[in-house]
Amino acid sequence: MRTPLRLSALPARVTGGTGHSLGLTIVADEVIRSSFFNVHYFESHAGCDPACSTARWKLTNLLSAMSTEQASTRLPVIDVEAFLSGEKGALETTAKELQGALEDVGFLSIVGHGIEWRIVTDMYDWAARYHNLSDVTKLNHEMTSTLMGYVGLGGAKRGDRPHALNAAFFMGRPGSKRNQFPDEEALPGFRDAAETYYRVMEQLCLNLLPLYATAADMPANYFDKFFDPALATLRMSHYPPVVAEPDQWGIDPHSDAGFMTLLPTNEVSGLAIKADDGWFSVEQETQSFVVNAGDTLRAWSNNRFRSTQHRALNVSAGNRFAIPFFFDPRPDTTIDPLSGCISDIRPLAVKPYRYGEYLQNFMREGYIPAAN
Repeated sequence: MRTPLRLSALPARVTGGTGHSLGLTIVADEVIRSSFFNVHYFESHAGCDPACSTARWKLTNLLSAMSTEQASTRLPVIDVEAFLSGEKGALETTAKELQGALEDVGFLSIVGHGIEWRIVTDMYDWAARYHNLSDVTKLNHEMTSTLMGYVGLGGAKRGDRPHALNAAFFMGRPGSKRNQFPDEEALPGFRDAAETYYRVMEQLCLNLLPLYATAADMPANYFDKFFDPALATLRMSHYPPVVAEPDQWGIDPHSDAGFMTLLPTNEVSGLAIKADDGWFSVEQETQSFVVNAGDTLRAWSNNRFRSTQHRALNVSAGNRFAIPFFFDPRPDTTIDPLSGCISDIRPLAVKPYRYGEYLQNFMREGYIPAAN
């Protein structure tokens, strides 16, 4: 099994909509034979610019002839312990590893994060207890225009695809008036536990920001002002054991809208990501977080970092739970390509846009209750 090489590429450009372009990639034959290249879809802040409301491009499948054996299920693993402990030189060394993972794959696993794992397992237990509540109780705080609360099984749908086979609870920043929780009597302690977990995850993400800035060839503190405070969301998903229809998934193939997403190891696997020869399942490292870049980080990086398509489906005989944490910038942030990601070989390819407008459109298109 070969270690994926970083892609040496020359950019080409294709334009869609007003002032929009996507850097396509031309890769040397010898690199193609030794590497893999993720196929993903790029939707240029659809909804913010009417000319681009349906603009979507698919990158060319460069490796259709690649053997299945080369498509590893193990993501790049980055140990962030030395960086988080302030070890000299660790910022630069770790950021270089992150840079390679974001450019080549868009997904990675982090270990050495310092999170007491009992906090994670407890949150998974709370997620299971929440989804075990009666439908009547959960529908009392069904998602509305606040885009927070409960979405029942089949409540997520994009276009004319079959309904997704998962139910989910969404919460934002503790204390936000947008949040909708079950009554305390229905599930005592749930709100406190969820808010505690939210704060722990938010702090971890804030601690990682200097790595992302350095990986993008920007000053280490560059992103700080855009995440003060962050617009983060905790999602607690339930994928029951069901028989899927053709082309139906627990969650449809998609790329995330935001900056980065952290998903802790769970007992029942189901996550898969798109590579050039098809989909492959992700095997998580013990007590790790799978981290992926979203469309906003891709746009901020001028298409340098990948926002890779992924999906989930529970094929086990038991329940699958997932608690992804979506870490995004303030809604008033203008996503303007970073100077460290613009050069003669990587010319400006993304038009600036307001993040809050893009995210709201993304959520409204995907969750049926919020659109009514």
